[in-house]
Amino acid sequence: MSGIAGVVFTGGREMTAPLLAHVAGSATPRGFDGISQWYSGPAGMIRFHHATTPEAVGEVQPLAGPSGAVIAFDGRLDNRGDLLALLGERGAALVDAPDAGLALALFEARGEGFLKVLVGDWALAIWQPDRQRLFAARSPMGWRPLMWHFDGKIFGFATEPRALVAGLGIARRVNEGVAGEFMSARFVTDTETFWTGIERIEQGGGITLENGRVSIWHWHDGPFEDLSHLSDEEHVERFLELFDQALIATTRSSTPVAAHLSGGLDSSSIVARITELQRAGRIDCPLVPVSARFPGELQDETVYSAAVEAHSGIEARITKREPQSIDEMALWCAETLQLPMRPSATEGFLAGIGTQQAMGERVLLTGEGGDDWMAGTFGHLPDMLLRGNLTGLYREAMSQFPQEPPFVRLRRGGFLALAPVVSPAYRNKFLRPHLTFDDPIPGWIRPEWAAKTGLADRWAQSRPPVDPPGFAQKQRYGVFVHARRHTAHEPLLAFTERHGVELRHPFHDLRLANFFMGASGRMLKRGGERKYLLRQAMRGTLPELVRTRQDKAIFITSLIDMVEEYFRRRPPEQLLPAKLGWIDGAKVGEMFAPALAWRQGGSQEMLNRSRLGPVWFIVAMDLWLEHAFGL
Repeated sequence: MSGIAGVVFTGGREMTAPLLAHVAGSATPRGFDGISQWYSGPAGMIRFHHATTPEAVGEVQPLAGPSGAVIAFDGRLDNRGDLLALLGERGAALVDAPDAGLALALFEARGEGFLKVLVGDWALAIWQPDRQRLFAARSPMGWRPLMWHFDGKIFGFATEPRALVAGLGIARRVNEGVAGEFMSARFVTDTETFWTGIERIEQGGGITLENGRVSIWHWHDGPFEDLSHLSDEEHVERFLELFDQALIATTRSSTPVAAHLSGGLDSSSIVARITELQRAGRIDCPLVPVSARFPGELQDETVYSAAVEAHSGIEARITKREPQSIDEMALWCAETLQLPMRPSATEGFLAGIGTQQAMGERVLLTGEGGDDWMAGTFGHLPDMLLRGNLTGLYREAMSQFPQEPPFVRLRRGGFLALAPVVSPAYRNKFLRPHLTFDDPIPGWIRPEWAAKTGLADRWAQSRPPVDPPGFAQKQRYGVFVHARRHTAHEPLLAFTERHGVELRHPFHDLRLANFFMGASGRMLKRGGERKYLLRQAMRGTLPELVRTRQDKAIFITSLIDMVEEYFRRRPPEQLLPAKLGWIDGAKVGEMFAPALAWRQGGSQEMLNRSRLGPVWFIVAMDLWLEHAFGL
């Protein structure tokens, strides 16, 4: 794991080692096991090595195959047995080969269609000397970033922006449309970055460079199986089979594996189930549960994480709160050109990563994805109506709202089933909830700047690359193409890689995600209870205190404290986006005031009136503009 980069000339110029060395040296520090280069003719590729699987220890990359094709591979393949079987006799010779070797062999055997059989987190680039052709792609969930730049003569790709911006000397220009999406809290773009001239390969997408032209396409397109016919017991059985498979795959490691244990349902399920699989002899890699404790704070979940420890007979490594300072955020932006990390996302996280680095542990499992896939919606109700399943729809209405009188249950169920079918406006809200605001342009965005950057058109024209059948699958598909993942998670990925740790997310295993796409809605949300399927599957595995838990910790105090300090140093009206005419600084201050009043002892209603998300995005953009972009 860690990163890749490369450069291809299209005008007959030959690649040189000094240019590749300059690109490699410009990248954010990665590659704890060394950096290697390959070049021939007009093309060159770079690999930042960091072995996190047994097969990757000592691997050689970039790697050339029998056909002459050369691969640079960043990631992990989780279905090696299936892939080896697909390779037949050649697979027998690749049993101990690193994942890059399997990917290249499959490409040589099956062409670009090999992407559809890969399971795992990966980004790759393949150069074919005979065709003078570069091919690059990313996995469907997009946990391994890959960006590119092409000016007609030089094509460059890299895991992170600094290798391109500094390595290729790209002129620094802000992509104001993307900045507007970000500060509006309506981020929808799949392919653009904050840098004009730098594009991102979309999740489940690919590009080719051939004959001086770039072609872009989306290769991950389903179809997704409809599993709504399965019984409750069959749903639980299928889920457990796939969940175990994901846990076994994501614990394949060259070092002990750490795992978050927050006390929430998702992370607790991962830790407790891995412990059971270890005792059953199905996982042999050591597990290190890591639990953050915040005594006296709203986000403290000690009672729940301690219950998991006692129930599973394990002992967690305890970490403490270690918030980032504003100065540390500024330095991070300057050194990496990444966005700052959201304070509420890193409480207890930074200290844990530092400890892992000191202990030589290279893998950290998270509960990311549980809320995305299993919280449940009512997307299956209009599907039942369209299928004419009125009996099933009646039963759903009666079971989903048990606290309401019968006539209210029927009315609510009928509305939720019918409105998306007959009302285009409601259908849009139903399928794109992240774009549902009262005003076409958020009030804190300057309308003249919004018009200049075409923000309204960006939102209106954004559509997913695939249109699955049925309302439920359309709604769930948003997890596959979650554009906000770029802004929310790429800084965290870069941070952990910088400290020698790879993040892995078992709930985002592709096989498990495909199951969630087709699962019955009644198994995800029932009787007002979210994550019904997970709760049923974890009977006996989790203590009842955690399995039946309905609340979640509130991780916002550090965010409020940081923004308060930031506004002391630089009032909202003095923020760079305000000075540039992008936002109304006074309105940003008004959006934050209720949250500050709540923090100082005010009522919950005050917190509900605040708009902390956009406030943070604007502060993050201010930090990025000053320290990464250099305004």
